[in-house]
Amino acid sequence: MVRHRNESVDSLLEGGDSAAARRPPHGTGLACDHGMTDRTFPSSPLRPRAQRARVVACLLAALVQCAGPAAYAQDDSLPDSSQLEPVSTHEVLPAIAEPFRTGESLRFSVQYGFIKAGSAWLEVPEVVDWNGRPSWRLVARAESNGFFDKVYKVRNRIESVWDQEKRFSWRYFEDRHEGRFTANDTLTFNPSAGEVRYKDGNVYPVPPEVQDALSAFYFTRFQALPLGGSITFDYHASRKSAPMEVKILGRQRIKTPAGRFNCIVIEPMLKAGGIFKNKGRLVIWLTDDERRIPVQMRSKVMIGSIAVTLQELKSGT
Repeated sequence: MVRHRNESVDSLLEGGDSAAARRPPHGTGLACDHGMTDRTFPSSPLRPRAQRARVVACLLAALVQCAGPAAYAQDDSLPDSSQLEPVSTHEVLPAIAEPFRTGESLRFSVQYGFIKAGSAWLEVPEVVDWNGRPSWRLVARAESNGFFDKVYKVRNRIESVWDQEKRFSWRYFEDRHEGRFTANDTLTFNPSAGEVRYKDGNVYPVPPEVQDALSAFYFTRFQALPLGGSITFDYHASRKSAPMEVKILGRQRIKTPAGRFNCIVIEPMLKAGGIFKNKGRLVIWLTDDERRIPVQMRSKVMIGSIAVTLQELKSGT
């Protein structure tokens, strides 16, 4: 179930004390523990150079839940009301019937300050049969480039099996390789029983039609979006279920290597656990059209800024 809320965009974007007081904790840091049952850690603390590389690893897998110890801060370079087009607080962008098709593939560059750290992909390779129902297989993966491979190699992949008609998660899988750290887990959702089972056999209650850490993003692309307001839906990660709120900040036109785009600017927020931790900000630019393609994501860590930018897109059929 999606819940909508309208409020003045200025109250979300202006930096006054009252606005800060109304803003709940939110952000971009990816949870360090997703309930992994199979994992290994480095046997000794990372040296400063490797620590910096680990921060970059966080960035590299911003789309795929890479964990890292970076501390996040507010980023003054993220858009404020003066940079966005004025919006009517009563305007609601309509829901989209088919924002993507099978075969969609989006390739992103991942940049830490002026340093190109690697690449990430969002893909919808096929429709599969799951429990007799057609379901999308969603894939997100991230790889560090050759330079960072020498200090802190990242090869991360997550997948979601997502019901094509009802748009809820059936299965979630992640496999993470970050330096000497490895972890993997599988979550199997049972909507009729209202529960999810982890690879280690532990079972947790979940709300109806719940989203996982990857499907939450695709779910947002379908929804009616109230400019200056927000939508909220149920989300499960890290053995916890919680509401995820996505604020719709406004509109902005931006340029990327893949072209110029008129965009809707959104900010996902989560009060407890999951892919978005309680610190800092993550702002995402979606195309303002019937496809809502993510073309840019920006955040900031204490020692630098993060940008994930669309380089190439394949529409699917």
